[in-house]
Amino acid sequence: MGCIRAGQPTLVKPLFAWLLTAAVCVTPAAAYGFESLFGRIRVDSSLANVFPDSDAVADVQDGFLLGTGSERIRRLPDGRLSIQRTRHYTALRHPDTGAVATLPEPWDVTANLLLTPSLRLIRNDTRFNFRRSGDTVFPDHPLSERHAWLFESDHTLVFAYDQGRRLQQQGWKQGKLVKQENYAYPSQAVPLESVGLYLTVAVQRGVDRFDFDLLGPDGSLHGVRSQIVRTRDLRRFAEGYRVPKERLLAGHPLAVVDMRLASPIKYLFFPHHFYMAYSTEHPDQLIMMWGGDPDTNLQAFRRQ
Repeated sequence: MGCIRAGQPTLVKPLFAWLLTAAVCVTPAAAYGFESLFGRIRVDSSLANVFPDSDAVADVQDGFLLGTGSERIRRLPDGRLSIQRTRHYTALRHPDTGAVATLPEPWDVTANLLLTPSLRLIRNDTRFNFRRSGDTVFPDHPLSERHAWLFESDHTLVFAYDQGRRLQQQGWKQGKLVKQENYAYPSQAVPLESVGLYLTVAVQRGVDRFDFDLLGPDGSLHGVRSQIVRTRDLRRFAEGYRVPKERLLAGHPLAVVDMRLASPIKYLFFPHHFYMAYSTEHPDQLIMMWGGDPDTNLQAFRRQ
């Protein structure tokens, strides 16, 4: 799904979003077409109450970077959610040959998020430790030349202001502010950092067909059309992606969130989908995610 990238590194994408199973009765989704997700769920301070303190680890691939990721969620006494997400990259995949080689020094990313009890973003503080020694892995494809944007900053900060109606994004390099942007934070838009939280709500509450606006890191809005399919056979969703064969047939039904751009024009130019698969037995568990442009494939597979 092209809007996920939004001109920013895939490294800050949400990895996992956990919710407890909520005993909420919703009219079956079959009675509706695609409607606003925010019109189908009640967005209030009760949303954060269903998040348990939890820890998760996954094997991840962010484009040409391979490694592991983790997420830790803690509920604060005042009802806010504290989320720490990490990436630890240890290998590269050559974009042309597909060959995989070990990085001389690991690359690390740490993001600390704070959300309101209604899951609105308060702050996202992300720090990058990308080493230029990665240029030596594939001399014909030096990262600092082919992907210079990776080294433009080593610290980004996104925070809400104006009573949560606007966001400011800052980029820092060695303690110096190098970029600053301000943009609106609409009430029915989901920032990149927290989209997985709302998707989990939809899975748990049986809202199977819905739209929402994805708010990219540059302030752009992209309509996303989403449908949830419950199945054990993931082969038709994984076509064209490097999803491990052992993941294609699940041991029990999964709730697969199938997302694509809602605009026919945008979809014409970017006809890719993005998928998140949740356990139907334990809907708080995101089992795997993959999709987007196959050339810059994003994947995460939870370690059991």
